[in-house]
Amino acid sequence: MQADDVDELMATMMAVHRIPGLQLAVVKNGKLVKSASYGVANLQDSVAVHDDTVFTINSMTKGFAGVAVMQLVEQGKVDLAGPIGDYVSDLPAPWRPITVQQLLSHTSGLPDIMGEAGYFIPIAGAEAAWQAVQLEPLEFPANTRFRYNQTNYLLIGKLIQNVAGQPFTDFIVENQLRKAAMPRTEAAGFAHFQGVVPGQARGYTYDITGDLSTVYSEFPPSLRLAAGMSSSATELAQWVMALQAGDVFAQPGSLELLWTPARLADGNTAGFSRFINGYAVGWQVVDRADHPAVALVGGNRAALLVYPEDDLAIVVLTNLMGASPETFIDAIAGHYIAGMESINGVAVAADVLAEYAGEYAFANFSITVTVQGQGLSLLASGEGQEAFPVFARSDNEFFAKVIDASFLFQRDDDGQVRGLLFRQGGNDMQATRVRPGRAGR
Repeated sequence: MQADDVDELMATMMAVHRIPGLQLAVVKNGKLVKSASYGVANLQDSVAVHDDTVFTINSMTKGFAGVAVMQLVEQGKVDLAGPIGDYVSDLPAPWRPITVQQLLSHTSGLPDIMGEAGYFIPIAGAEAAWQAVQLEPLEFPANTRFRYNQTNYLLIGKLIQNVAGQPFTDFIVENQLRKAAMPRTEAAGFAHFQGVVPGQARGYTYDITGDLSTVYSEFPPSLRLAAGMSSSATELAQWVMALQAGDVFAQPGSLELLWTPARLADGNTAGFSRFINGYAVGWQVVDRADHPAVALVGGNRAALLVYPEDDLAIVVLTNLMGASPETFIDAIAGHYIAGMESINGVAVAADVLAEYAGEYAFANFSITVTVQGQGLSLLASGEGQEAFPVFARSDNEFFAKVIDASFLFQRDDDGQVRGLLFRQGGNDMQATRVRPGRAGR
């Protein structure tokens, strides 16, 4: 098959992020318009990624949990505003009034069973950790803050089992995977990394030693509603199509409620970042004026974004922890939504932005690049100059709105940022990085 612009973008992103293997699926107007596999699933044995390769999707599993709860809401068995104490017995008194919605949106204030460094489960064992976490105090009053934690979804798993009368695994298989025709996902089960899953891509990371390493993590069965599933990009795309076609929900309003972000007591939404700035019923929210989206992100390696107003959905699965594909899915969307990149730019990982900070010298002037929040700000040398923001077209190319110009950051053969190409009015000006910088406020 002939490569297109999206294939070229994927090759660029894989090179920039050093991703061994990747799968892509794009849904436009309710139809799968592109699916592709790139690179290597298993470096040890030189196994290529193919259409049937399954990837661990980590916390994207929470999206299936949200759908499951909404199905129980449709059946009249669960109230999102109802206290968890109505569905799960023998909880500590301070936990009982916390609502189902607050658990799903990570605004409960519960202590995290994984602890600050994941110490509860690995050291104590699942049951001992469950007993220990119930002795911990609430971290904040419910609905006053957002804090991502796995205790929330352990309780949602208990809720589903108690209300549905079957394990959450069986409930999701029967009511989602089979309705959306996801046999590879069903066969992979909720094994996380512990099970032997045929055709599963291995996991890798640069985060341990700086060199590429095989990555492995453990989640006990009780927590695999939080992060336990494996799937392929195409089957996840089929799931999104089934959700939007009304094949999974019985009521038309359920999908809108699934994707509506929770609001804190002060009326604001809250999420992981300025980009992912809300959390709904198991789904994350990208709330912005143009091309808003909902998202599922897992393990810094897998992501799915749905653009409801544009009738577009994009799935990117990788086998690299640290790839953060949610940061370049907007760039893919720019190939299917006219004018999108010129309006919003795309999200770029914080560690990549930090690498660009510093001073760049041209022949007659210099530019100082700083990280401001989750973007970049540029300040040209000279009296009376003011800093201005730039927006990303990709991980290394940025554009300004205050002037008609673009800025391309350049790396050497060792991957170090060494230069900046400034393009304006048909002219290219080359700068050399003369001083590294630091993040701004």
